[in-house]
Amino acid sequence: MTSETRKTAKHGQATAPVGGVKERLAHTSDIGMDLITFEVMRNAFVAACYEASTTIERVAYHPVVGMGRDRSNALLTRDGRLVAHGHTDAAAHYASFGPSVKELIKDVALHTMKPGDTFLFSDPYRTGSHVNDTRLIRPIFHKGEIVAFACTVIHWADMGGPMPGTFNPEATTCYAEGIRIPPIRLFKEDKLDEELFSFIAINIRSSTERRADLQAQYEASRLIDRRVKELCERYGKDTLYQAFEEQFNYTERLMLAELALLPDGKWEFEDFGDQDVMSPGKPPIRVHCRMTKKETKLSFDWTQCGPQPRGSWGCSYATLTGGNYLGFMICFPQLFPLNEGIIRNLEIISKQGTCVDVIEPAPTTGYASGAFDKVEAVTIACLAGPMGKVQPWRVYPAAVSLTNLCMGGFNPRTKKQFVQYTYAVGGENARTYKDGKSLIFMRFCNARTIPQELEERWFPVLYTRYEARPDSCGHGMYRGGFALLRELTVLTDVTMTIHGDREKFTPFGLSGGLNGGGCNLIINKGTKKEFNAGMYATGVELKKGDKIFYSSSGGGGFGNPLERDQKLVLEDVMDEWLSVEAAKEFYGVVIKVLDREALDYRIDSKATALARARLRKKGFKEGRGSHQLHPKGKLIKVDWIPTEEEVAPHITVSRPPGW
Repeated sequence: MTSETRKTAKHGQATAPVGGVKERLAHTSDIGMDLITFEVMRNAFVAACYEASTTIERVAYHPVVGMGRDRSNALLTRDGRLVAHGHTDAAAHYASFGPSVKELIKDVALHTMKPGDTFLFSDPYRTGSHVNDTRLIRPIFHKGEIVAFACTVIHWADMGGPMPGTFNPEATTCYAEGIRIPPIRLFKEDKLDEELFSFIAINIRSSTERRADLQAQYEASRLIDRRVKELCERYGKDTLYQAFEEQFNYTERLMLAELALLPDGKWEFEDFGDQDVMSPGKPPIRVHCRMTKKETKLSFDWTQCGPQPRGSWGCSYATLTGGNYLGFMICFPQLFPLNEGIIRNLEIISKQGTCVDVIEPAPTTGYASGAFDKVEAVTIACLAGPMGKVQPWRVYPAAVSLTNLCMGGFNPRTKKQFVQYTYAVGGENARTYKDGKSLIFMRFCNARTIPQELEERWFPVLYTRYEARPDSCGHGMYRGGFALLRELTVLTDVTMTIHGDREKFTPFGLSGGLNGGGCNLIINKGTKKEFNAGMYATGVELKKGDKIFYSSSGGGGFGNPLERDQKLVLEDVMDEWLSVEAAKEFYGVVIKVLDREALDYRIDSKATALARARLRKKGFKEGRGSHQLHPKGKLIKVDWIPTEEEVAPHITVSRPPGW
């Protein structure tokens, strides 16, 4: 296996206008077309993608696609540069759009494509993410010429392989993770090639359901096709091409103006995956980045990451760029949507054979809870260095990690085989001015919690608990959000796989804030048959009546917990987010419960003063586990703590729908 250092190609950089926010946002004199037409068209690009995404949401079959929103849509130029994506699309898909179209063009000559042709493509090494994320790519024609491409992505609940749902933590090659699909012309002049689809269908579970999901993808691609044609008919293809380029240049100018305001320097951070389950000793997996900021140039160097793991945890280079882009966009949401104007100005350096740039045939199905999550978190931590000096409201600890629970078997009610895919949502990160959100998943920008009633209707499971997990937050002056706890009973025999992380190395806190609580998956909790399945349990055979205790991780905290307002601690205890014991252990707030039913809780001021004094002297235990003080996270500081009033205008202006 050879190692090769590589980086993104660099394009020319525009000069960044300097000045206040209003001056920079108003800097439109360099746009070489009518401004009204420019605004209409660049918003039409996003609107077409958003409309396509809502189409999938209404039409798709599996709950994880429809209700869970594990789908995305994009518009790209005819040479594969990203123009726009939808407001509520999956952030993990962003970086896969461009490589997917560019790799398609390598395999299939443009002159052989015909109107109505639509290509299916799912190869993690070429497109990014994993095989479950299937892409339909449709060339858009106007007067016989390809003017753009539509790319739709959805997570197919199963792509074959030995485990229901395809997730396989113990896979050591891609051949144990379902079928990879090279670019194939699945729809020929708007007609499905039944022979090709039958080859796919025979290799996956619940193929009838996947065909319904495929139809939703196809209709979404046709919708983007129609919207682009309408723009061409109204404004002409030359104006369309010009609008593409002007959008890239405009976004680039805004981006470089933002970077010009940040101080120069070098920052680095690291995070860890819990374990490489298939290597001797199951060592942790290191993700490290060194970020360099000089004037308007931003470079991310990932070459010091740990070696390619044997188990399914690492990611391809395209996926590395996706995690890097997402981390950047979280800190600069005012630049939404991600497009070529941003992509061409971020230098991302990697080395093949590391955990963030794996070499075929390395397994990749677990990328989202593994390498992708850590790349995103480390990117944000690196950006916290310069951001903490000029825009401290853009500094974030780590958030909940995606966790993938899959079950499959025979559903006695429908008399059919089923595949259930449920991802964990939970505690978002604290902010420098406010507590983190609980029970949701904001960083992927799209994901919604699938209601337990819907899952009970579709699958043979019965939920007995669906609630917040007390004490699971990362404690701090501003605490992280709380994890979502699910407890469910399986109503038939099933094969279960969990592909997650963050049980040992939990979401980190910053500036004295503590790490969040870790993920858990326990079978038959509280009984003689109890066992901790962990985050990498593969092919566990459960019997009818077995119970699953499934908890996500909590968000990291910000600031010393001893600086938290005592009244806020009291409110959390009264709301049963925090226990009385945790309030004393982590915040030094001693609370007396006089009448729980009447909500008569009192702070013992004298005991609290003594408890806080003892904690200040003792300090918090350092480490990377649950509710510990992160050794590197504690070093990240901000120049001042912003108020909500100070932050409000920036958040209102810069946060698009879905973020």
